[in-house]
Amino acid sequence: MASLLASFCVIIVVTAILGENVIAADDFTHRESLDEEGKFQLLWKFDDEKIEFEAQVQTTGWVGLGLSPNGGMPGSDIAIGWVKDGTAYLTDRYAEAKAQPSVDESQDWELVSGYENGTHTVLRFNRKLTTCDVRDRVINEDTLRVLWAWHDQDPEEESGVSGPTYHGTNRGARATLLLNRKLTETPTTGTTYSFDLLMNNVPIPDNQDTTYWCRVFQMPNLPSKHHIIKVEPIITPGNDGIFHHVLLYKCRTIPNITIVPEEHPGHACQSPNMPSDWYGCYGGSIVAAWAIGGGDVIYPEHVGYPISDSEDSGYVLMEVHYDNPQLESGMYDSSGIRMMYTPELRDNDVGTLEVGVIVNKYHAIPPRAVDFKSAAFCSSHCLNAYMEELGEPIKIIGVMLHAHLLGVRLNARLIHNGVETDIARDDNYDFNLQNMRMLKEEITVYPGDTLITECIYNSEHKDSVVYDTVQQYAAPFPRGTRLPTEDICSPSATPTPGDGPGPAGGSTALQAHHAAGYVLLTYLVALVLTVWAE
Repeated sequence: MASLLASFCVIIVVTAILGENVIAADDFTHRESLDEEGKFQLLWKFDDEKIEFEAQVQTTGWVGLGLSPNGGMPGSDIAIGWVKDGTAYLTDRYAEAKAQPSVDESQDWELVSGYENGTHTVLRFNRKLTTCDVRDRVINEDTLRVLWAWHDQDPEEESGVSGPTYHGTNRGARATLLLNRKLTETPTTGTTYSFDLLMNNVPIPDNQDTTYWCRVFQMPNLPSKHHIIKVEPIITPGNDGIFHHVLLYKCRTIPNITIVPEEHPGHACQSPNMPSDWYGCYGGSIVAAWAIGGGDVIYPEHVGYPISDSEDSGYVLMEVHYDNPQLESGMYDSSGIRMMYTPELRDNDVGTLEVGVIVNKYHAIPPRAVDFKSAAFCSSHCLNAYMEELGEPIKIIGVMLHAHLLGVRLNARLIHNGVETDIARDDNYDFNLQNMRMLKEEITVYPGDTLITECIYNSEHKDSVVYDTVQQYAAPFPRGTRLPTEDICSPSATPTPGDGPGPAGGSTALQAHHAAGYVLLTYLVALVLTVWAE
């Protein structure tokens, strides 16, 4: 089966080991450690209407959890709770300044249970995703900044001078995707193997903030087609901040391709020192990828990425983006990826499709711009040739939205039969959290359809033009009819045009287009403008 040419990144699954005095809650689907020391563990699960949390915090005082538009307190929706004399308490609050949050007149956070032992306070509580309270934040597919805090003492009263005492240094913020649909690893009853592809002591330049480093590897020599079913990052200890992302390209068949000795670190990508026969690898498809903030890539049980098939040359080029904004010196890296594969083929090959801009040098982002939009599209002319060869529609199973530092809002859209719908949208994008977003329902792309990627930039803090590199073509931009969406907070609940209800934050996303049947499942990768400047 033919493969698609493009790139993709990964989904994040962060786990942590609880203290021995805390009971693990096995019925939750997600878990993250909000602080670096692992003292604030947050577990959660969700459905179409409600989200339920459990906070397990190393304190016997009050515990706070908030949803913030930007990581700060003003404008945040906050729940504060504690356990006193065996009774659990929870209050719904909102913050208008960096001060004690006020108690909300509408108490939308609902306490389920709570207890404490000698070291920890454990609170379980839930809330509707959309409450229609103007002081509550909508919980949707956007990136959310989760605030966390605690104190060692319980408050005497709900508010005022005897209310929750100032948390001091026991506080912070973490970006996360609360409604990310997590894929768990499928138990394998048959044979699996793994192999590592690692850089070798790469010197990180201290005179530039961005470095792309390349190396070609030989893949395992296999007698028949296998499927990759899992990809995980291997990061040199202490290098979590500089190892920004990695792409693994399948090289085209090139006789006697240059392979550097094992002890050789490789070369700066597309530099005069890089062997000329490595350039051909950029024309191959993407085998695997990872980006900052991501965890393991786990494929659904009905797909796998093919290796050692008729189109496989046996060689791959690994391109790593190193990010060194502080220009630190004396840094070296040997990070890479580990791939798990199996000879037991799954029902479908997975491919990747990139919808975004082609690298060139004619795109500029003006300074002091709040909402500078840039968009690209994959037209029916682009898609039809491949789908005619394939003989079947394409299924999209996941989306990764990607931009660099100036990107603040991104979306991917589909036009089918003149109707335009969202595939994925993030109106609160975070450069440091680039996750694969698995769709709730697979979306079918038919011949004649168009895919669109849009990125909105904020360059308010820039005094000069930021140049990017894109190639532009003289083609009309596609437009489709946007169907109205239902405003559930309207008293009459009548459909209204636009992106969602009135409460703070929010967008409507993942409005799936349904259709039956597929042969190939593919990732739509919204890899939009790469901004090289900070």
